[in-house]
Amino acid sequence: MSSTPAPLFLADNRIPVYYSGGERISEFRGGGDGPTGPEDWVGSLTALPAAILPPGYPPDTGVSRTGRGSLRDLVEADPQAWLGEELAAAHGTESGLLVKLLDAGERLPVHCHPTRDFARAHLGSRFGKTEGWIVLAAAPGAQVWLGMRDRITAGELRSWITAQDGAAMLAAMNRIPVTGGQVFYVPAGLPHAIGAGVMVTELQEPTSFSVLAEHDAFGLGPEAATLGLGWDLALTCFDLNGYADRLGELMPAPRDLRSSSGGRLRSLFPAGADAYFRAWQAECTEELALPAGFAVLVVTGGAGTLVWNGGETPIARGQTLVVPAAAGPPRLRGTVRVIACLPPEC
Repeated sequence: MSSTPAPLFLADNRIPVYYSGGERISEFRGGGDGPTGPEDWVGSLTALPAAILPPGYPPDTGVSRTGRGSLRDLVEADPQAWLGEELAAAHGTESGLLVKLLDAGERLPVHCHPTRDFARAHLGSRFGKTEGWIVLAAAPGAQVWLGMRDRITAGELRSWITAQDGAAMLAAMNRIPVTGGQVFYVPAGLPHAIGAGVMVTELQEPTSFSVLAEHDAFGLGPEAATLGLGWDLALTCFDLNGYADRLGELMPAPRDLRSSSGGRLRSLFPAGADAYFRAWQAECTEELALPAGFAVLVVTGGAGTLVWNGGETPIARGQTLVVPAAAGPPRLRGTVRVIACLPPEC
């Protein structure tokens, strides 16, 4: 490339999905007559799979757009500058990370995601779909369901799926009230559902693999619900263990990494998540350094300035940016809060 890449603002990138929502994303983004829908894919190098792409949408739907064109095209043209040497060596032109703004206008179905081992064996992918949620907003009474309370058998789950008995599934799961600022870690295999009125920044592996225990109520058949694998195989994706005494594993406490008069930096997910993604919450009061390397930034509050090697730009709540590795360690100035979403450790 003719010049070193610099941080770029990311446009609202809504994706067609099977459930409703998105009003909180629009408010967060500043309102107006922009795109609609419950998922905004941020800093995405990932396209929605052709098998679930509705008619009329371009094949690269899901890939983020910048003022310089497709983010995927930019990264493919200079992967080392964008991703850094280690990440490019490990993943080529893939960051290993997908970030979403997700706003559930209705309860999502009970579902789980495949592990990397399952995805390699049966889906032709080196990535599964471990994910984590950082709650940006929650309506009064909002809730999520994470894992089974007590261990269940595959036969019990199969009977609920056959009957499409969502009430029985939810009754067997851990129901957790949600407030803004909470963090949830959702390993691949864990049954879960997000309730209506919850908006999160979601970090995940860069796939769209979901096995939907509930599907009829969302207009989906068994073929889509099982990723075309059939229930005998798809059922093996589910972690059927009990988590009533293990919820601390799924609701990690942020860890302080750095604190000074200029601000505070905290790691939001447990160390076990580092193989999949990392998230640093930056609360800047004067000036605060962020980690070097490829990053997706979600500005969650206040206003300030993002400074990097060779430039700076004003930033404010509701904006999202992608930072290339070649920009050097970025810094924040002002009174601003940012979630720095980072790819997996190599």
